[in-house]
Amino acid sequence: MPFNRLHHSVMGELRPRFVLRINTDAEEAMQHVTKRIQDDKTVSGVRSNGYIFLKIPSWAQHYWSPEMSVRIEKQDYLDYTTVHCLIGPRQAVWAMYALIYAAIILATLFASMFGLVQYQSYGSSDWLWSIPAGIVIFSSVFIFAKLGQRKGRDEMLHLVSFLYHSLDEISEVKRIEG
Repeated sequence: MPFNRLHHSVMGELRPRFVLRINTDAEEAMQHVTKRIQDDKTVSGVRSNGYIFLKIPSWAQHYWSPEMSVRIEKQDYLDYTTVHCLIGPRQAVWAMYALIYAAIILATLFASMFGLVQYQSYGSSDWLWSIPAGIVIFSSVFIFAKLGQRKGRDEMLHLVSFLYHSLDEISEVKRIEG
């Protein structure tokens, strides 16, 4: 993804993040983006404790629709305001996949340990099939998640574009590296 090319890591791939720089007050920027959310019917969102959470409206959402959390803050030692953005799946989807990955790993671990003990004790064990089965199931779930992430890509780019254009109306927006 072009906006994520500077933060290429595992977490950057799963939950893309980037930082922008604007030359306006943080509160003014938050109020402006909040007002733009109310005016634009293709984006919904809420403002809470220094954050803005942008989403696709419920009537257009599907299972893989992303959410973007935006933190706009002015730090005393900088002469500009930073906008920290984090994009990811909805919390329910994120939690479900964490649970699925943990269940697959634990089941594979315990079944393979049982199989290895049986193999050492009796010379054979059908439980050893749990190792390749676990790897195949884990890989299948990962591929399914990446396909879902690709399905939500256009919506993710729409959220990024909405934020960028909203901020560009009040100040010049620049990308901060790192």
